This record gives sequence, C-alpha cells and structure tokens, in this order.
Amino acid sequence: MAKNPHYFSQLAHVEVLTTDLDKSVEFFRDVVGMDETGREKDSVYLRAWGDYFHHTLKLTQSEKSGLGHLGWRADSPEALEEVVAYLENIGAGIGWDEGDLGHGKAYRFKSPEGHIHEVFWDVVWLKEEGERGSVYADRYSSNRLKGANPRRLDHVTYMVSKGKYADEKKFWQGLGLNNPDEIRIADEIPPIGGLWTIGNLSHDIAIFSDPNIGENEAVLNHICWNVDSREEVLLALDYFIEKGYKSVMGAPTRHKADEGFFIYIVDPGSGILFEFFACARLVFAPDHLDIHYLKDNPNDAWGSANPFAEMAKGKRLGLTDGVVKPADV
Repeated sequence: MAKNPHYFSQLAHVEVLTTDLDKSVEFFRDVVGMDETGREKDSVYLRAWGDYFHHTLKLTQSEKSGLGHLGWRADSPEALEEVVAYLENIGAGIGWDEGDLGHGKAYRFKSPEGHIHEVFWDVVWLKEEGERGSVYADRYSSNRLKGANPRRLDHVTYMVSKGKYADEKKFWQGLGLNNPDEIRIADEIPPIGGLWTIGNLSHDIAIFSDPNIGENEAVLNHICWNVDSREEVLLALDYFIEKGYKSVMGAPTRHKADEGFFIYIVDPGSGILFEFFACARLVFAPDHLDIHYLKDNPNDAWGSANPFAEMAKGKRLGLTDGVVKPADV
C-alpha cells in the first residue's frame, strides 16, 4: 500500500501569547464568537463551532505578545514516531512534553527561523451536548450564529528574515508539505515566500520574508479563521464595525495568490492580526505550483494595499497605517 508522503494530518491548534489575557478572551469569546472549552493556569482554550478537537486556539498571558507554538496532529501513531526520528536526525528537535489540555504527549521542535511547533497523536475529540450540541452527527458543536461566527481554523502566516526563506522551504519540503504557490521578486533570484499545505487547503501555513526583522525572531504575521462564504465575511465585518473594530490593510478584498476573500481585524489584547476569509481555492495535485511576483501584489488582487511594498519602505510586517500595534493597545 502506498504510504502518505507527509507526517502530519492537519494543523490542530495555535497558541497566542497576549499581554492582556482578559481582553483577548473577551474578544475571541464575546466578539469573534468562539466557544471557551477550558482554562488552565495562565491559559484559556477556545474553538470555532466547526472545529472537532478540544481547542484550536490557546491564549496565554505573557509579558510579550506573539506566537507561542503551532500544534500539528500526526498522521498516525507510527507517523509520530517517524517524524520524531526525522526531526532529531536533522537537529530540529527540542524534546517531549507531557501534553497540554486537550491532547496527549507532544514532541516539540523548531523550524529554521525559531518558530516553535509541536506534534502529537492522542487528542480529545470534544462533542458538545445540551445548548452547544448539534442535531447533525458530524458536527461536534452547533452553529449558534455568534459574533463573527468563524467555522474553523484555517491557516497561520509567519515571517522570516531576509535571505532565510530557502531554509524554511527545505525544512517543510522535508516534512512532506506541498508548495502550490511561490512568491518571487524575479526568476533569477531565490523565492522570498510561499504557501504550504498538507492536503487540499490552499495552505496550512504561509511563510514570507521581511527585511525589517532580524534572524531567529520567530515573528507571527496573522492567524486565519474560515467562514462559509463571502457574504459571511462581510457580515462578520459589519459585526466588528458595530462593536467598534475596523478592518485594516485595505480589506475587504481578495488574495491574488489563493483567491481567498478576507478581512483583517486586530485582537486588542495581543495586538496581533487575525484574518477571516472564505472561498479560497482547493488544491488536489501534489505537484501544483503557481508563481507570483511581488510587482503583481499577490496579497491583494483588488489593489487596495500592498504589504510587500510597505516592507520595502521599512514597515515591519508591511503593516499600513491604521493597524493597531501592541504598544497602542
């Protein structure tokens, strides 16, 4: 029987470090509309109504906002053993952790620019009952039309320093992810970013170079939640505006690289950018590759904002005017 060419089944959760845990929890639970599923020490766990595991978002109080870690579920118990051996062999391993609320023991590792990840197999499948329950057997929580109403975790985008994308590309190729979209300045220059997927999503992670950050800073750009349609993206924006928030970075608009229709909203607790999007293409061929050039602004098909151009002007993460920064929150 053919063996899967990758070690992971999916991006399972993201830990966000926030300087104001209460404010972040209020934002995601009461404004975004996610369900709180647990608390432990200085962390709160949440998920969207269409997620299956115990949580997809972990918020942790910290002196500095940023990415705590990305959590990946292994493709099988055997794949977990295999990926641990592989990560140790290439020198990326950190070691075993006894596990977090909602999943069993996990192996921690670093991608080349210092971003922390973990991979595990044992996980809590949380099927709600009562008010949160659903009449649909394949829904583990009902759609209660709360807040911005995201359905599921979609992807994470993080940044690497100038000239370091090649190391990330080699790393994720080695872990078996596919690379359906690549970002270049010119064909004779090494690529500066790309989208990476385990299966059929347009991407599970996106990685881009930013000349304004230093090596090994492990900078997070944004985390994305999926909704079912463009109309739901616009309804979410209406809701955010009613609650005093605003979309930033020229959105609503559509990505040129994956066709996702999106808005960006800033969490007031952490100052981190969160994306709500729909209608991105699906990818089925493992060798699918589309090339995008910076001059064509792959982030924005409608030309409203070009974060890559802003990076070239010295703006960290390419954030345009109007984005709330952590120091301002």
